Amino acid sequence: MNDPVILSGNEVISIAKELSFVNANLLKFEDIDKHIGEAIKSNFPNYNVWTGEIRGGNGVSAEVLQPGKDWQTGRLKLIVSYRVEFTPDKVPGSESPLDDLRSQLNPE
Repeated sequence: MNDPVILSGNEVISIAKELSFVNANLLKFEDIDKHIGEAIKSNFPNYNVWTGEIRGGNGVSAEVLQPGKDWQTGRLKLIVSYRVEFTPDKVPGSESPLDDLRSQLNPE
């Protein structure tokens, strides 16, 4: 299997419209990224507080109890991270223009 490529923003993607969650069959990765961010924000109560997006915010006050330790007070902050990978069927440049000639000269 070929190594996946992590998409980062300026790639253009063609996908079957019925499989696209942005209702388009040709789009930029940044469009997917925008929709993912909006979906997370709209489905996560107090997202701006948890992530510290509110001016001066640094998460929410909390207490944590870890095995073998006492309760600790502090702040919880949500860090959302994801990546979109594309795995090409063929690696560009992996085929030589001489491959056809080689297969004719060395039939298996």
